Amino acid sequence: MNSKKIRIFLIGAVAIGVVYNIYFYREDVKMESSVARSFLVEGQYCRSSKGSSSINVKYKGKLYAVRMANEECLKYPVGSHIELVYNEKHNFFYKKDGLAKAKLRMFFFLFLLFVLVIPWERFFKKTHNLGINK
Repeated sequence: MNSKKIRIFLIGAVAIGVVYNIYFYREDVKMESSVARSFLVEGQYCRSSKGSSSINVKYKGKLYAVRMANEECLKYPVGSHIELVYNEKHNFFYKKDGLAKAKLRMFFFLFLLFVLVIPWERFFKKTHNLGINK
């Protein structure tokens, strides 16, 4: 595979990521405007290292894991309450954060797409035959 085909593939993959993030950004906007409900924390699984920490909440007889950062996870021990919004369409819980994560994801993917679309080879042309031919 040559570099042009790889570049086109990467641009396509990142463009799909941008579309995906736009869709879920719109979903998160809807979730932000929804009324949060209080849920009882059934389990707490906080990691001391970087990684996915989570808490468990029960809703309609099912146990759901809500992923969050370790520092945030430590704030919700078993038996405490947490304010969450349930997304019926996609079957997950959302913790309101003012769209901070969604905006960061969107910025990252748009920046990556911007970097991939720029024709860098035009800016950094290799110069050949600068020496004197003998």
